Amino acid sequence: MSYGVRKNFYNSKQWKRVKNTIWIKQNLLCARCHKPVYVDGISDFLPKEKRRTGIVHHKIWLDDKNINDESITLNEENLEGVCKECHENIHHANMSCRDDVMFDENGNLIKVNLNS
Repeated sequence: MSYGVRKNFYNSKQWKRVKNTIWIKQNLLCARCHKPVYVDGISDFLPKEKRRTGIVHHKIWLDDKNINDESITLNEENLEGVCKECHENIHHANMSCRDDVMFDENGNLIKVNLNS
């Protein structure tokens, strides 16, 4: 997706209004881990040590085909507020790890015998 199109969308008044509405409805808590998040201008009262960065996540991910479809981009049913850590897990949950290799005590990659 074009950076300029995405930037324009995320800087729009409509997005900022919907984004803040999502956080207020969720009481400034991550929808996944339920930890408090920091949202600029809304949760300034949270002590710095308790702040987690918050991101409003699109359940149907945005792309070039749907970036201008408000039923996806601004639909509250398609949005959830999550902390940065949970957002990373959402986007990278399908990344697989190999179970046939491991690191030895010297940091060398070695094959693991899965039959033992």
